[in-house]
Amino acid sequence: MSSAPPSPPSSRRAWLGAVLGFGAGLFDFLLLRLAGVDVSRVVVGFFAVTFAGFGYAIALLLDARDRLKASAAALAASHRREAHSEKLAAIGRLAAGVAHEVRNPLGVIRSSASLVLEDMPEGTDNHQAARFIVEEVDRLNAVVTALLDYARPLAPRREPVDLAGLVTAVEPLVRDALRPKRGRLGAAEGDGPALRGDPDLLAQLVYGLALNAAQAIGDGGRIELQVRRRGEVVELLVRDDGPGVAPEHAARLFEPFFTTKKTGTGLGLATAARIAEAHGGALELVPGGGLGPEGRGACFCVRLPEAA
Repeated sequence: MSSAPPSPPSSRRAWLGAVLGFGAGLFDFLLLRLAGVDVSRVVVGFFAVTFAGFGYAIALLLDARDRLKASAAALAASHRREAHSEKLAAIGRLAAGVAHEVRNPLGVIRSSASLVLEDMPEGTDNHQAARFIVEEVDRLNAVVTALLDYARPLAPRREPVDLAGLVTAVEPLVRDALRPKRGRLGAAEGDGPALRGDPDLLAQLVYGLALNAAQAIGDGGRIELQVRRRGEVVELLVRDDGPGVAPEHAARLFEPFFTTKKTGTGLGLATAARIAEAHGGALELVPGGGLGPEGRGACFCVRLPEAA
């Protein structure tokens, strides 16, 4: 990909610097006249032009500094994207290797344990051991599947999507996840404009964030899903009244494999962030936006352009 040509210096700032410098030269001339010093017009012109040149040059230097800062920021962002792409490629190779080397033996182990489970009387130690093997194999398979899903390149479809409708569609699944904790789900009313995107990926995004909130709350806790418009951006807010996110963990929330839970792969929020970015948007943690007293809890905001 060819890089864009460098932008020319801002003539507006440069000429403003020249005008200010010229004004400074005239101001000095007035001060000399007030002091009773007789200054010729040639000297006045020389001072004014010299100060104008200094002002023009300083403005050009400021422009060059700003362009260097912008170039450095763009280069740093490019390096971050490249490092992220390399990380994803490494994860993809790891996931493919794990899937090839582990899934077949896991399938044999699970089938064998299932056969043993059918023959063992319930309540016996052997029955419990066989059931434990089946559950652990299923958990390992889920980890492998999460790795493959995260490493797979995203190519979102572009079709009209009603984000508020997606929230309504996943509500039954969220309520099922909340049932063991007797949690409550609130769906705040919003204007919910349509956007263009991949309905399957966006539904996965909504459900993943809601499930993350459902896992974070305590017994009787509550979460809230809201879709709203902010200018040309559609926002999805997922809020809860759980313990919230510790400040020392906030910077690493969207890193793959980072988790504070006893169970889980640490890929849920990382995958949600990838889906948002693939649609030209972003996923952010909003400090102090939870549903608990004084904003306690977590609040995640997905910002998507309407033209996504």
